[in-house]
Amino acid sequence: MATSSGPPPPSAMYARIRTIIAEARLDSGAGGYDNSSSGGGSSPASPGASSDGSSSADEFCAQEQGEFRRHAASPLSSSARRDELDFDDRDFIRQVSLSSPRALDDVHGRQQRVLLLLLPAFASPADAAARAEALLRWLSGFDVAWVLDTGGSSGGDERALPRRELGRRVGAWAQALGGMERVFRLGHGRELAPAQAAALGELAAASSGAMLRLVDAVAALGSSPSKLLAALDMHAPLSETYPVLARLFSWGPDHPVPAAAEAALAGLVGAARHGGRDLRAFVRSHYPWRMPQGGEVHPCVRFWMGYFRCMLRSRASLHLVVLGSDGGESPAPGPEGSRGLVAELVSCLEAALEENAAALAFPGLRQVFMLNNTHAVARRAAGSDLRHFLPPEWLRVREERMEGHIKSYMDASWAPVVSRLGGGGRRFTKQPARRRSPLSAFYAAFENACGAQRCWKVPDPALRSVLREAVSELVVPAYRRYLEEHQDVKAAAGRTAEELEQQLSGLFEG
Repeated sequence: MATSSGPPPPSAMYARIRTIIAEARLDSGAGGYDNSSSGGGSSPASPGASSDGSSSADEFCAQEQGEFRRHAASPLSSSARRDELDFDDRDFIRQVSLSSPRALDDVHGRQQRVLLLLLPAFASPADAAARAEALLRWLSGFDVAWVLDTGGSSGGDERALPRRELGRRVGAWAQALGGMERVFRLGHGRELAPAQAAALGELAAASSGAMLRLVDAVAALGSSPSKLLAALDMHAPLSETYPVLARLFSWGPDHPVPAAAEAALAGLVGAARHGGRDLRAFVRSHYPWRMPQGGEVHPCVRFWMGYFRCMLRSRASLHLVVLGSDGGESPAPGPEGSRGLVAELVSCLEAALEENAAALAFPGLRQVFMLNNTHAVARRAAGSDLRHFLPPEWLRVREERMEGHIKSYMDASWAPVVSRLGGGGRRFTKQPARRRSPLSAFYAAFENACGAQRCWKVPDPALRSVLREAVSELVVPAYRRYLEEHQDVKAAAGRTAEELEQQLSGLFEG
């Protein structure tokens, strides 16, 4: 009598799942999202299709321009959310950086020369047309002349930008504001005639006042995840740069620019806090919950895990603004508040996945969906700085959940198949007394299960291998044992144990 064998013991399966996650961490380390100082860079996967089924480097190349054209006039609010979708790890956060300190000096040198050429337009007596033309030229040198056409909180341009364009402009704005501050400091340090010094202050006031238009426009946008990221990205440059300019040019609290900056900062902080309060609701409802019928990774996983990473690149602002420490004498930002927020948001995403998985009614499909998505969440967390903001046991818990999903899948999908052989599983249906032989019933159940699951998809190759192995190690030994114990029963043509195993090896390709 053959020795009984069954599915791999829990410890072995858990070890294999743990190895999959560990390898994902190593794979993402070489070119991971958080390797660059700005928090940008490539996604944890290499260019092309990632192993969790989401695309990476080429994802927004062919589609991006078309999407911009389609949504150029769409309001960035809760009522128009299509341009919020497909949040990529690299999207919204690309920072334009100069290649070297020498290149930076060259650019600042050119900007200082332009500054000296523009100063006469800001000397008294004022010529409004000349000043407007000079201001446009000055802002164009920093690639932010578009701020002059940006509506403020009082109304103006109510056409909100698509998410990606909003992110690009916020990044350009932050870089330009820092560049202007450096050039003004260098210019202020030069030996200037009193009239030139006064004109320099006028140019600084005009350009920094124009830059506040984007701050007001972001604060006035409808509540959305992109608005929160934009507010966080603008908070530090705004709160740090304008006080420096005020001291540099001796602008008192009654000067129009510091007063406007204070009002803009208050509006931005309010917008960020409102967005922070709404964030949990966004995670549960912001993304359209059309369920993938093959059980693969839901696009919201890529969107939200990328979003959480982007949120953390403004850690100081996140701590001071969203988590409620109002600057002043507050302690230096630490990881504890951010750690709790990240863990809560990831748990909120997982709960939303679990709730919506109930729509997948076919036996076992729900478990495959949760296995794929738990793996994708864990992989993206393990391959980025998110892992530093999650509890020490967080990854181990997800590995155990993945093992549990595999076990539940086996119980739902394949234990009923094996039970047709009269053992090795529960009997899920009452069969008429011996109308069909156990082997015939087994063949029918096996074909039904294979036919239904042939379209299911497990994108990660290592995870797919583990799942196939678990199925094979449950079904094939039970079938082989049945044939050995019933010598008078002949296997049907094409139904040897090896042929069944070969058929199972084609599952989960989608």
